[in-house]
Amino acid sequence: MYSSTAGVGSSLQYLKKFPEYQNNQLLILAGLEMTIAYELLEARRRIWCSIFWNRSNSATKFAVNKKMEGIAFDAGTSIVNAGKLLNQYYEEHEINDLDRESWSQIIMSLINSNRWLKEQFGVDCKSKQLKIDL
Repeated sequence: MYSSTAGVGSSLQYLKKFPEYQNNQLLILAGLEMTIAYELLEARRRIWCSIFWNRSNSATKFAVNKKMEGIAFDAGTSIVNAGKLLNQYYEEHEINDLDRESWSQIIMSLINSNRWLKEQFGVDCKSKQLKIDL
């Protein structure tokens, strides 16, 4: 498991324990974005582990790398979207003192997962971004 996957997973678990999670559309959507990011990162790991890199030809390696670039980029997009939804929730609703620690765990886990994603797959994400901008 990648550290970014673990970060998204822990943020999602903290979010599911948050008192308003089941009652607020923004939190539910943020949870869906986190789930998407988690599943994409797990899919990337499975793809990485499924290929015999030393025995594969260069065309196979190239195709697999392109697929993994797209997955990393999409996972990063989902993490950013989840962060935007959480920010919107925070602006619209007041977090009481009892829930403040739980809220900070959600946010810090998501921030860390985004940072770890950039550390682990930043080149992949930038490569995909450059291709989209062209």
